[in-house]
Amino acid sequence: MITFRRKVFSVLLVGVLLLTVVASGCISGKTATTTPASSSSPTETASSPTITNAPKYPITVTDSAGRAVTIDKPPGRVIVLSSYWAEILCVIGVQDRIVGIGKYVPYDPYLPDDVKNRTVVGSNFKGLNWETVVGLNPDLIIIDWYGGKYADAETIQKAEELGIPVIALTAETIEDNVEVVELLGKVFDKEEKAGELAGWMEEKLSAVKETAAQIPESERKNALLISAPKDIAGPVTVYANGSAWASMVELVGAHNLAFDMTFDTQWPKLDIEKIIAYWGKDTDVLIVTSFSQDRLEDAVNGIKNDSRWQEIKAAKEGHVCGILAGSKGYLDWGPRIIVGLYQMANIVYPDRYQSWESVRDELIEKFYSPFYQGG
Repeated sequence: MITFRRKVFSVLLVGVLLLTVVASGCISGKTATTTPASSSSPTETASSPTITNAPKYPITVTDSAGRAVTIDKPPGRVIVLSSYWAEILCVIGVQDRIVGIGKYVPYDPYLPDDVKNRTVVGSNFKGLNWETVVGLNPDLIIIDWYGGKYADAETIQKAEELGIPVIALTAETIEDNVEVVELLGKVFDKEEKAGELAGWMEEKLSAVKETAAQIPESERKNALLISAPKDIAGPVTVYANGSAWASMVELVGAHNLAFDMTFDTQWPKLDIEKIIAYWGKDTDVLIVTSFSQDRLEDAVNGIKNDSRWQEIKAAKEGHVCGILAGSKGYLDWGPRIIVGLYQMANIVYPDRYQSWESVRDELIEKFYSPFYQGG
C-alpha cells in the first residue's frame, strides 16, 4: 500500500514539475517581447504588458550639404529663404510657423499673403540681417545650398555660432525635390501629408519615364535647351551635362545634343556660330527658357525671325518653344517642377503625354488649394 502511494505521489510530483516547466516557458516568452518582468510581481507584469512608443524627437537628418542636423522638437518658428521650400511648408500645413522669409519669397504667386508678408531677413546670395534674425527667435533656418558659392556657407557658420539649426537644401534632379519633401515632412512631424505630395510627384515622374521608354529609337528627337539671351546675336547659355533642367530633356525621351560634348561648366556660353557648327543640322526642337515672360517672348520671336538662327534646323522648321522658369513659371525647384517636366514633354512629344495643364490643375487642387489664392 505504501509502495502504491509512493508511486502515486511520484507521478503527481512529476506532473507538477512538468506543468511548472511549461508555465515558466510561456511567461518567459511574453517577457522577452514586451516589458521585462518584475521579480516582486511577475503575475501583474505578465498580464499587463506595457509597450511604449519611442519618442520621435530628437531626430537627426542629413541635409544637401552633407551635414547631420539634429532637431530637438518640431520647429515652431522657422525662417525659410526660398519660395519653393516655403511652398512645401504650406502644403504640409505648417505655414503658420514661418516667421521670416528670404528677399525673393514675396514674389511667389503660389504663396499666400500671410507668408509673403512675413519679415524679410535677407537672401541666399547676399546673406542675412542677423539682428533681424535674432529678433525673430527662430528655432530653424532653411536655406539653399550652393556649395559655398554665395552666402550659404557663411549663413551656416553664423547660425551655428548662435545655436540656431540650419538645413541647407539643393536639388540636382527631380528625385532630389521629392526627397526634400520627405525630409521636411520628417523634420516637422508631418510625414503623412508630405508622403502624399511625394507620392504624387513620384507617380507623375514614373508615368513620364514609362512613356519615354516606349518611344522607338527612330522617333526620338534631338533637342537643345538654352537660356533666353538678352541679345540673340550675342553669347547664349546652353544647358549641358550636370544641369538638372538639361537632364529633363532626356527624361521625356529626347536626346539633349549638348550632352555629346564636354564643357567645364553645366551652363557654357556659346556664340551662335558655335551652336550652328555643333548642332545646327541636328536640332529638331529648340527649347528656350527665362525667368522673365517678356524676355522669353522676345527671345523666342527673335530666334524665329532672325536669319542667322535659320541655319538651325529647329528654327528653320518652326520648332522653337519657350518655358517660363522661376516662381512665376513651373520650371523651378519644389513641387512645381513636375508641371515643368510635363511642359517640356508636351513641347517635344505633344501627342504622347498628359497635358501639362491637367497636371498643373491636379497639383493645385490636391495640394495647393488650401492656401493658393490664384493669380
